[in-house]
Amino acid sequence: MASHRHHHVPERFLRQLWKHKQFETTDLSTTDGKQIEILSPGILNTDGGPDFSDALIRIGGILYRGTVELHQHFDEWTTHSHHLDPKYNAVILHVVLHGHTAVTANMTESNRLVPVLVLDRYLTQSYRETWDAMILSERAERLSTIKCYSGNDGIESSTIHAWLEKLAVERVELKVRRFEERLKELSEEKWLHLHEPPPRYQEIPFGLNPEDLPSPLPSFSPHDFNDAHLWEQLLYEGIMEALGYTKNQQPFLTLARNVRLQFLVQHSIDASSTDAQEKKEAILFAAAGLLPSLLPTMEKESKRYLTLLKRHWKEIRTSYHGSIVNEAEWQFFRLRPENFPTVRIAGAARLISRLFEKNFFKLIIQLIKHDARSVGEQYNALRELLVVPSNGFWSNHYRFGEPARLHLKTLIGKSRADEIILNAVIPVCMLYARIFKDKAVREGALKLYKCSPVLSENTITRTIVAQLLKGKLALDSAMLQQGALQLYKFYCVEERCTECAVGRKVFE
Repeated sequence: MASHRHHHVPERFLRQLWKHKQFETTDLSTTDGKQIEILSPGILNTDGGPDFSDALIRIGGILYRGTVELHQHFDEWTTHSHHLDPKYNAVILHVVLHGHTAVTANMTESNRLVPVLVLDRYLTQSYRETWDAMILSERAERLSTIKCYSGNDGIESSTIHAWLEKLAVERVELKVRRFEERLKELSEEKWLHLHEPPPRYQEIPFGLNPEDLPSPLPSFSPHDFNDAHLWEQLLYEGIMEALGYTKNQQPFLTLARNVRLQFLVQHSIDASSTDAQEKKEAILFAAAGLLPSLLPTMEKESKRYLTLLKRHWKEIRTSYHGSIVNEAEWQFFRLRPENFPTVRIAGAARLISRLFEKNFFKLIIQLIKHDARSVGEQYNALRELLVVPSNGFWSNHYRFGEPARLHLKTLIGKSRADEIILNAVIPVCMLYARIFKDKAVREGALKLYKCSPVLSENTITRTIVAQLLKGKLALDSAMLQQGALQLYKFYCVEERCTECAVGRKVFE
């Protein structure tokens, strides 16, 4: 392998090499001699931070789950300042293409040693052959075609349209089920809080089926979900997750589960409207790990506002028993400034003040069920409730410490409000309709779904437009877009062509 040690290798090569494990994996070991078993290489990360997330690797007999960082050379860890960046504290393995066994380990910002794997001695093909194979593999992934692409020209647009609408309902049903599981969790938490701890079953008598044991928790009935606080917390979590704009969905959801809605409301209920909003901001930013220290280099307005929020947080901190999200969990990299999590959190504080202190969930149900306006007018009224204009500090800041170059018009704009309606409001209302057998609410939610405006296109929707629709049909509504996503992810990728209305006709 010595002939290629000085070649520059494109980063995509390293990622494909690791992702597809195109090397000998039976006798891997770290540079300090610990045996390595790769159970999962992880998920490719295209944003800032380590190259792969959620990897599962056994090192020296111990199973680790975390991130993996790839480099050509060992010393790139320090030249790229990863040892100073908390985003790399969860790295479980540093994989380098070129190196030698004399290197031991890297140090993280949290002063933890990261084991090192040198790949070049495990490559099973020549350097050029492996490189060519990886580039072809990457190109195939990037330009992948759906299986029916060359044979679906004769499929009528009416067939495709009906199938996409059906899949759109299937997709929202998956969201409903997810919210249902969370609602049950919230109900169980409430039940356990109000009752004695459930019985603990020790040894099960021989011959008794464990499924015959009585459940330690009550079986659910509509009565268990009558508490409006359950629905408000559920919707609050859905709204917060939708504010995450793909890259920050998980930390936003974690924040909403750590900082319960009732906690936010209770700690601002007796304050003036301005103080109430600032208190919510203080709680959310502090619990998110995004309330930074005051620095001499900060401009005056940031210093003043941070001092104010920190004073509020100091008063509330002792009564907060939730966790603090690690700052490294938040993504700012490759985000437009108006989509920064700091802007969204500021918007969330204002939205909570506006909505959840006014029985927002009840208002939505009434809007869907009894409002005499057209469905389009209902949708616009709902969207207006969710759009949050900027004001105060956040009208000219994207984050603490630096003023924005341009004035912010909104903290939550129309497109983000549309995402909230699609991914939180509609499925939660459909769940409510199912539990309480309210046909009018279900029909109203479905009407909202059908009239939801088209969202931004992405790689998947562009693929379906180019390779299936071919000008016969436009994805001119959010519902059809959702159907396209469901089709691609659950049918095309899985090659479930015999279960697809299009595939059956093409391949029959």
